[in-house]
Amino acid sequence: MKKKTKIKNINISSDTSNALERKNSEKRIINPQTSFEIIEAYKATRTNVMFSLNNEKGCKKVVITSPTSGEGKTTSCINLAYTFAETGAKVLIIDSDLRAPRLHKYLSLSNEKGLSNILAGFNDVDECLIKSKRENLDCLTSGPIPPNPVELVSADTMKELLDTLSERYDYIFIDTPPLNIVTEALILSKYVTGVIVVTRQKYTMYKMVERAINSLKFANARIIGFIMNDVEDNKYVYGGYRVNGGYRYGNRKSRYVRYGYYGVDNSQANSAKKEESKVKEK
Repeated sequence: MKKKTKIKNINISSDTSNALERKNSEKRIINPQTSFEIIEAYKATRTNVMFSLNNEKGCKKVVITSPTSGEGKTTSCINLAYTFAETGAKVLIIDSDLRAPRLHKYLSLSNEKGLSNILAGFNDVDECLIKSKRENLDCLTSGPIPPNPVELVSADTMKELLDTLSERYDYIFIDTPPLNIVTEALILSKYVTGVIVVTRQKYTMYKMVERAINSLKFANARIIGFIMNDVEDNKYVYGGYRVNGGYRYGNRKSRYVRYGYYGVDNSQANSAKKEESKVKEK
C-alpha cells in the first residue's frame, strides 16, 4: 500500500507579498533601463495631454481612472507624471484610492501619513507631502485606510485641498479607484480639469468601457482621453488619435501603450510641441 504524501500549506507573509508586488511594479515604472519605445510612448502621450489642455489656465488637475481593477492605471499615472516632471513643470501625484492604495508600494514611500490624514484633519499638507527622487515631482500617498473613504473624498475639505495644491503645482495627477466599482473618481471629476480612462487590451470588456463613459457623461465630467495598455497589434483604438510604443515585460511579446482623445486634429500637432517647449523654458 502506497504511503500518502502530505502536502504542506505554504503561507506567504504580507511582507513577502508586498515585496513581490513592489518588484513587479518596478519593472513597469520608467527608469534608466526602460526601453526607448516605452519612454517615447509616454512622451507622446504627454504631448497629447498638454495639447488637449492647452487652453486651460493655471494648474491642470487630471484624474486617472479605469473601468475595473488590473488595467494599469497606477502605473500609467506614475509614468505620465514622470514625463511631465521632466519638462521642468512642477508635478504632484495624489493617491486617492483610500481602499487599496498602491502609490507608496510602487515608489517605496512611507504611507504613515497621507491624504486620509489631511482630510480627517489630523495633519497639515506640508506634513504629508513627500519629495520624490525625481526632480520636480512630489507625492501625496493615501495615508492609513479609513472606514469612510467616500465621505472623506466627497467632503468640502477635498476641494479646498486641491485648490491649495493648485497654487503650488503646474500639474496634479490623481490616481483613483476603478470607476465602475466605487464612486470616488466620479466625485473627484467635478474638481479637476479632466479625466483619463485607462483600459487594457484583451482584458477590459467593451460594455465596461461603455458603462464608464456613460457614468462620466452623467456626472458632466470632461473625458480628455484613453490610455490602452497591453496592445499587441493595431486593431483596437479608443478615441480619435493614437500613439504606439513597445512594451516588453519579462518574456511577454511586444506590447504597446496607446493614447486616444476626442476633438483633436492631427495637423495641429506642432501647437502641442510649442506648448511643451514653453513649459521647459519656465
